[in-house]
Amino acid sequence: MNTDEYKSARRTWPREVLVGAAAGVVSNLVLAALTAAARLLF
Repeated sequence: MNTDEYKSARRTWPREVLVGAAAGVVSNLVLAALTAAARLLF
């Protein structure tokens, strides 16, 4: 295995973690918005 391949693979993991965290935050915001809308409607 080349060191370049190892470094590039290692660099993608923080990006994947950040993308996963951002997706979780966005999904929580959407869920909160839907919950608020449901409370207003019902």
